[in-house]
Amino acid sequence: MSVAHTIEVLRRLGEADFDGTAALLADGFVQEYPYPPMPGVPERIEGIEAFIDFVRPGMTAFEPYRYSVDAIYETTDPHTVIAEYRSHSRLRATGQAYGNRYIAVLRFDDDDRLVLWREYLNPDLIAAVVTP
Repeated sequence: MSVAHTIEVLRRLGEADFDGTAALLADGFVQEYPYPPMPGVPERIEGIEAFIDFVRPGMTAFEPYRYSVDAIYETTDPHTVIAEYRSHSRLRATGQAYGNRYIAVLRFDDDDRLVLWREYLNPDLIAAVVTP
């Protein structure tokens, strides 16, 4: 079931459906960036509200911000999947194209709500688009 929930979380977030995304997150949700996307971004964001407050400005600065899922791998832990996906977008302010590739480790609770989202991405691609 976590595979379907992974696709749904990415769909909702990619469509800037922040309320819909929040509904799929568990109490105690944590977002981790082992390699933060930009200087000053924390490696760990704790809580649903903190996560939505963090992603909202960045996601709405791009249009459309869609993800396409390349692969989802089930693990020996039925609550954990690994996902490979891509973003396809343009920065609204300049029209410059932006795309990135991501790998994420996602952990779900017994109710299939997302507890942990550990995302790996190329921060240089973001900097190339948003740095004047």
